[in-house]
Amino acid sequence: MRNKYKVIFYCAVLLIYLLSTGIVFAQEPEFKSPDEMGGATVGLLTGMPFEDMITARIPDIGGFAYFASMPDETLALKAKKIDAIFINNALIDFAAAHNPDLVKMDDHYLDSNFGFAFPKGDPQRDVWGEIIDRMKADGTIDALWEKWMLSDDPVKKMPQQDWPGNAGTVRVACADSFEPMSYVGKDNEMMGFDVEILLNVAKELDLKVEFTPMEFGALMPTIQAGKADMAIGDIVITAERAEIMDFAPYAPAYFTMLIRRIDTAGAAENKNFFTGLAESFERTFVKEGRYKMILSGLGMTVVISVTAALIGLALAYGLVFVRRMNKPFYNRLISIYTSLIAGIPAAVILMVLYFIVFGFANISAVFVAIVGFALIYCARAYGIIWNAVSSIDSGQREAALALGYDEALAFKEVILPQSKGLYRSLLYSQFIMLMKETSVAGYITVLELTRAGDLIRSRTMEAFFPLISIAAIYFLLTMLVTRIFQSFDKYLEKQHDSHKIKGVD
Repeated sequence: MRNKYKVIFYCAVLLIYLLSTGIVFAQEPEFKSPDEMGGATVGLLTGMPFEDMITARIPDIGGFAYFASMPDETLALKAKKIDAIFINNALIDFAAAHNPDLVKMDDHYLDSNFGFAFPKGDPQRDVWGEIIDRMKADGTIDALWEKWMLSDDPVKKMPQQDWPGNAGTVRVACADSFEPMSYVGKDNEMMGFDVEILLNVAKELDLKVEFTPMEFGALMPTIQAGKADMAIGDIVITAERAEIMDFAPYAPAYFTMLIRRIDTAGAAENKNFFTGLAESFERTFVKEGRYKMILSGLGMTVVISVTAALIGLALAYGLVFVRRMNKPFYNRLISIYTSLIAGIPAAVILMVLYFIVFGFANISAVFVAIVGFALIYCARAYGIIWNAVSSIDSGQREAALALGYDEALAFKEVILPQSKGLYRSLLYSQFIMLMKETSVAGYITVLELTRAGDLIRSRTMEAFFPLISIAAIYFLLTMLVTRIFQSFDKYLEKQHDSHKIKGVD
């Protein structure tokens, strides 16, 4: 039986790998022109307002699907979840070069420019724009385009911030998964065409640069919330974006479709499976020390989970004690709080805290994540503890009061100890759930475990090892935490048994 399960497991791994790598069977594009795309589903990155433009060219379009990153779009296209990706010239050339089963369509849409984004009316836009114009005129930007878009050099060096920085620091919100424009490279260094242009301008202005990597969809809200002075990262200037931001343009941009090739050759690419698997493993974990990014994300997941749970648990006990005071006003506030937490997704809670509640405060995203998850765990733990405490017979409280205990001492010494066995295992389960929910902390720029996997996928354009490894780590982490809780329970049981009076049950 064990051998049977092993065969099933290896076959499943093989199937997942083949589906995720998208083996090439053909050379011909699936669509020759937009006229053939009736009923097709087109992928768009979150924050790209191009639906009307596409619909005007393809009136019978089937619909749109929205993604947080280019790798997610690419994987969806290869898996036939969507039929095309609408993306700009820089990203589409890179994606086609790294995915031989994908090809760029010739049609162009929206001839515009890439630009650095500034708050509306910010005079710094003109200061930066003047220097960028000089870099265009002297050929610097053309040379950088050659370096990042056309060069085969696998190792691209970034300039170091070795200037004094007497003019201060500029805070830059930076899209972190748009290679070759802006992305996280080795040792979490921000790299790319946009990044090098920015550093060149910052050097001339004698400004130090403080990067905050994040998803593309968070760039504009971060600027509007005052958490960054400017934003970069594959931003194409559009009329709608120009209504809320000012831009310093630096390179021409246009949009077109990335589509699949179809099977006409009848034979797969001749590559040994295990060779491909080894190459994929090397790209995911070894190249540029990417395993360090996963370890860093794992550490952040653990720190946020444990800290938030401890704070949340302490707050939950406090709420239970306040509830036992039976004050209608306090009870109503607690009810409103728990209802809000129960009715709002964790990702939305984090974004409300980060962009609105703490919007204009200089507070780190990690702190906001801890606060958010502490509030979430507190609400859940409070409900569990309160139900357990309420189930204890009221006679226990009355007996404690008759012995001279006050309400607080009766709760602490009599009610709570008897109820712990009823709620402890449920609190463990809620902690494990919280630990997995931290995977949404990437929405507010926190580099936790899932976000680390996303960044690696953005570099490798592969799903297999990044997703499988992250899933395996979460599974093993869950098993480890479960074992720790089981051992802790056994320890408490031994402690309880050691205090029993012999001969008395």
